[in-house]
Amino acid sequence: MRNNLCALLLLVLSGCSVQPARNHIYAVGYAPISLQQPAEHQQKLLHAMRASKMDAYRELTEQLSGVMTSSSSRMNSQILQDGTVSNSSRGVVRGARVVNSYPDGDMYVTELELDLAVYEKLRRGI
Repeated sequence: MRNNLCALLLLVLSGCSVQPARNHIYAVGYAPISLQQPAEHQQKLLHAMRASKMDAYRELTEQLSGVMTSSSSRMNSQILQDGTVSNSSRGVVRGARVVNSYPDGDMYVTELELDLAVYEKLRRGI
């Protein structure tokens, strides 16, 4: 009887786990609080909040539009002298919503969610 009860409890609890929706994408942005420019802590916190949100939107843009990568290398006498890599992403994100925003130690974290069906409707102007 006890084993049956434990098995039933495990079955019920496993059904309660949160699974990301397949028609949604998620992004998380981070920003250090102490490295923000203002002297006052509250201003640092506000700047970090905004920076973490911008970082999360950058992540969403990269997921939706891709990342343009450019690289170059310089050699002299078959010896690599210098190498650079740069990335950029450009796009418009419509319909995203902040699902969580909070300080975590010295980092400020913002979590975004985008319903792809809503995004497509907004993108098409429907």
